[in-house]
Amino acid sequence: MRTTIRWILTLAVVLALAVAGAAEGVVELVDQTGETVRIPQPVERLISVYGIGTFIVYALGAGDRLVMGWYVGVKGISSAPEGLLRLEPRLEELLAFGDPNVEEIIAREAQLVLVDASRHAAFADPMAELGVPVIQYLTETPEALKEAVLLTGRALGTESHERANAFVNDYDRVFSTVVSNLEALAEDERVRALFLGTDPLQVASGDMYQTRLIEAAGGISVSRELQGYWNEVNLEQVLLWNPDVILIPPYGPVQPDDILGDPDWASIRAVRDGRVHRMPRVIAPMDTPVPESLLGVVWMANLFYPDLVRLDLRTEADRFYTLYYGYELTEAELDQLTGQ
Repeated sequence: MRTTIRWILTLAVVLALAVAGAAEGVVELVDQTGETVRIPQPVERLISVYGIGTFIVYALGAGDRLVMGWYVGVKGISSAPEGLLRLEPRLEELLAFGDPNVEEIIAREAQLVLVDASRHAAFADPMAELGVPVIQYLTETPEALKEAVLLTGRALGTESHERANAFVNDYDRVFSTVVSNLEALAEDERVRALFLGTDPLQVASGDMYQTRLIEAAGGISVSRELQGYWNEVNLEQVLLWNPDVILIPPYGPVQPDDILGDPDWASIRAVRDGRVHRMPRVIAPMDTPVPESLLGVVWMANLFYPDLVRLDLRTEADRFYTLYYGYELTEAELDQLTGQ
C-alpha cells in the first residue's frame, strides 16, 4: 500500500513538472539512438547518469541545474581531482556512481535525464513511463561528440545552444589546424602510438575514442585493428607492434616509470626513446569523449610533432577553461598540462 501511494505521489510530481514546463514550450529532438524526445522548457532540474554528459552540461554553462551527476572516473569524493572540486563545490551532494535507481532519480524531481545508450538503454523506458524525458548518447567518435554537444545545447535553451555551436566551431578549428600542419607527412613518417588502459597489457581498440584522438593528432594507433572496448593483449603482441609512443590515461594506477623501469619492455622503441607519457588531467579525463578532449588533441599533436604543430597548449587550455567552464587555471595546472 505504501509503495502504491509513493508511486502515485511520484507520478503527481512528474506531471506537475511537465505541465509547468509545457507552459513555456517544448523542444523536440532526435537523440543518438534515433528516439524522438520531447523536452518541456525550461529545464531547471537535470540529472546526468552519463559521466560524459555531465561534463557536457558544465561546458554549456548549465552545471548549476544539476541535481545529481555521474562523473567519469570518480567513484567517491576522495577520488575527485582537485580541479573538479574547485569547479563544483556541491560535488559531495551531487555525486553518484554505480547503477542508477529510478526512485532516487524521481525523488530529485528531475525534468531531464541524460544516459549512456550502450549501458543504460533499458533505464530510459521506466523514465518515459513516468513522463521524464531521457536523452540517450553514443559518443565514441569526434562527430558523435559534436552531435551530443549540440543536442544537449538544444535541450537546455538558447544560451547553452549558442555555447554548443561555439564549442563545435572550436573543435573543428583545432582538428583542421592539426590536419593542415601535418598534411605533408607521409604514412611512414607518422607516429605509431599505443594507448594503454588501467593495466599495462590492456589496450584501446579501433572502435574507441582514444584511437580517434590519436588519428586526429596525426598519429597511427597500432591497436586500431582490434574491436570492442578495452582489449587484453600479451607482451609479445606489444613487441610486435613496437610503438614509437606509449600513452597512459589520466586514471588508473599505471605510471610511466612502471613501463620505463620494466626490463621486459626495454626493447620497445617507445621505451628505448623515453616516449612513455601519462595524459594530464585538470577536471575531466581528456582521452574520453568529453569537451576537454579538444585539448587532448592539442596535447597529443604537440607531443607527436612538437616542431610541426602550430597550436599552443597553454593558450588553448586557458581559453577552453575560461570560456566553457568559467574556470581560471592556476600556473601549477598550466604547468601540469604542458609538462613543465
